[in-house]
Amino acid sequence: MTTIDSSSAGRGGAVKLLEPLLAIGMVFMLAGAVAPILDRPGLGLLGDTRPAVDAVVDFDVDFGDRFETRSGDDGVVVDAATSQAPVEIGAPVTAHFVFVEPSASQRVIWLIPSVLPPLLALAATWQVFAIVRTARRGDPFVAENERRLWILAFLIGLGGTLWSMVSGFSEMLLLQRSAAADMTEIAATISFLPAIIGLGVAVLASVWRVGVDLRDDVDGMV
Repeated sequence: MTTIDSSSAGRGGAVKLLEPLLAIGMVFMLAGAVAPILDRPGLGLLGDTRPAVDAVVDFDVDFGDRFETRSGDDGVVVDAATSQAPVEIGAPVTAHFVFVEPSASQRVIWLIPSVLPPLLALAATWQVFAIVRTARRGDPFVAENERRLWILAFLIGLGGTLWSMVSGFSEMLLLQRSAAADMTEIAATISFLPAIIGLGVAVLASVWRVGVDLRDDVDGMV
């Protein structure tokens, strides 16, 4: 008589559900990479989207008497215009700069950081998809999956950090080549969070290597 482990069957069903979900996600990621190219900043075939950058302005913003306060009937200080809790506007103030007629170089500079994230996500998801596919077949601890995990670690760590650098410098270049060059605090920021996450995946790949070795040892004993 054959006995079916219900917990294993449940995990197998979850893996089978995850595989098409990842496939659908990759389709959307591919569309996310193609859309900016076809949109107005690229070829202008889809819509009227224009490249834009949010940046901190380097001048004082005067809101006039909009946020003046007064004492209410109960002596509590409230906003003079709305009688609500008062607020103050302080630095930094961020403005949304839209490039009305971007040049060809500005379009390229804007497109690169727009296309890079979905392409990186697509490549990373493909590695996960391949790992899930081997898990569905019942043997995830194989050397190919260790290699996929290392590729995933590099895609997240190096690719994510590269995107952070490219995104920051592209925004800086866009502003420097515009009429807003003398109106903003132009600076590029880099996030090292992707590198930390990539390091975590690299640790997982190292642990996976142990699982592969254990499986090979067991196979050698049989």
